[in-house]
Amino acid sequence: MKTNSKSFFKVIQLALLCSIAFVPSFPSYGHLYGLNYQDWKNQNDGLHVQFETIPPTPTAGTPSVMNFSVQDLNTGKHIPRFNETITILSSDASSAPNNIVHKFETKTIRGGDFSENYTFPSGGTYDIWLRIDAPTVINAAKFTVFVSSPQFQFLNMGLILFPAIIMVVIFGSVLIVVAHYVYKKNSSKKDKN
Repeated sequence: MKTNSKSFFKVIQLALLCSIAFVPSFPSYGHLYGLNYQDWKNQNDGLHVQFETIPPTPTAGTPSVMNFSVQDLNTGKHIPRFNETITILSSDASSAPNNIVHKFETKTIRGGDFSENYTFPSGGTYDIWLRIDAPTVINAAKFTVFVSSPQFQFLNMGLILFPAIIMVVIFGSVLIVVAHYVYKKNSSKKDKN
């Protein structure tokens, strides 16, 4: 009887652990969620803007998506209607006049959530400026995006693989030393016989 109750409790513990580990996260009210989004808040005008990129670290030359959610800071609800203009600036002064890499056309947004597809031309740090023209307020929110370049990815891959390479070299060296020791020991036994 004891073994059955112990196994029953182990099954219950395992089920609880799995249910905690695999609980899906659901968005609330259509706002952005997860670990990657950035927040911008203006207490005076009661604005809250969330921003994220998909993938979290865009790669130069590869399409990415910029997601925005514009909300009323006090109620948490979306701003129902406003005009938005997105401007992308580069930290590299030689990239473009006034550091402006791209400026999207102004659009009217209904519902608060919107996104733009964009392919960053090169690696580095970019500033994403969002201008919001609502009936009661005009504001600008700034977000920062790091864009990976193929050269950086190669360097990053090298840094990730470096510990593995060191472990392979150490393991190989130990294996060679042990093989050499075993060979010498077997050779000395054969010489004695």
